Amino acid sequence: METINNSNSSAEKGQIMTLRSYYKNLPEPTHPKKALINSIAVQCGVTLATARNWILYGIRPDKPEHVRIISGITGIPAENLWND
Repeated sequence: METINNSNSSAEKGQIMTLRSYYKNLPEPTHPKKALINSIAVQCGVTLATARNWILYGIRPDKPEHVRIISGITGIPAENLWND
């Protein structure tokens, strides 16, 4: 588990650190799997559920444009996207 630096950098600037400001100053977490689903959904203009179905259940998009977009995002050739 990552140790959080407990220094009160806001106090050094004459401000008091609150729980809310402490939380807001924490680094953003990264979730690569969620980011991939979100990216596909946004770029293809579909729901998160649709993007998730394409990825997790091997459902092929009906539109060739969506296949092209997914190929561009992942770097996987279109003909290999659902070959498992």
